Amino acid sequence: ALCSLYEVAPSNAILTCAELCGDHLLACAQPMAKGIGWSIKEGEPPLAGFGHGAAGIALNLLRLFQLTKEQRFKQGALAAIEYERSLFSSEAQNWPDLRPEPASNAAGSGDRQKQKYMVAWCHGAAGIGLARLGALHILDTLQIREEIDVALRTTLCEGFGLNHSLCHGDMGNLDVLLIAARIPGKPEYQQAIERISAMLLDSIDRQGWVTGVPLGVETPGLMVGLAGIGYGLLRLAAPKQVPSVLLGEAPVLSQQNK
Repeated sequence: ALCSLYEVAPSNAILTCAELCGDHLLACAQPMAKGIGWSIKEGEPPLAGFGHGAAGIALNLLRLFQLTKEQRFKQGALAAIEYERSLFSSEAQNWPDLRPEPASNAAGSGDRQKQKYMVAWCHGAAGIGLARLGALHILDTLQIREEIDVALRTTLCEGFGLNHSLCHGDMGNLDVLLIAARIPGKPEYQQAIERISAMLLDSIDRQGWVTGVPLGVETPGLMVGLAGIGYGLLRLAAPKQVPSVLLGEAPVLSQQNK
């Protein structure tokens, strides 16, 4: 948020605050066998993914590096990506969700160690692909582009039909495709957006809004509720005017406000 704010209203105070946040993240990083990660809860493994894991942190460290040119932020981001990369499953074509199952769910399971996978902004391929896309202008390597391709393929195959939310539903995963459609020479993503958008609107007509909370209960919030669904529709209607909140993009200023 501070990096985006600096883009539209640059000041030394904002940049100083952003650097303090970046240094705090680096100080809290946990060394892993490969790279570094961040434990969300004490005793639990560092996670992959955008919302709670290494992908989102790496992206924002790279943004901070771009603003400050301080190598420690770039090196921290590279180490976070290295850790996340070590978790990738070639069989699943995805990164596992390492959150432990609640005791009530695990009690009857015959295999507590079985890995689970999500395809959403918060966890899994969609968010990781979005993070790599968001950093592509800063870190453009063959391996990063390969990860983007894998993440987008998995998102297209498995990322739609659960609910309509931003956090872990169709609107969030469509936002990933909107960012991917900016890549020159990739018309297939715009075609996918048009196809999936038509299916989404038909779903809304047939069953109403399906939020991202249990049982799809109607709730007004941004990430899992009606506000986010409405915002997602605005993004589909005017992707050049409405910035990606999931990517933390800066507001698009009109010429008279610049």
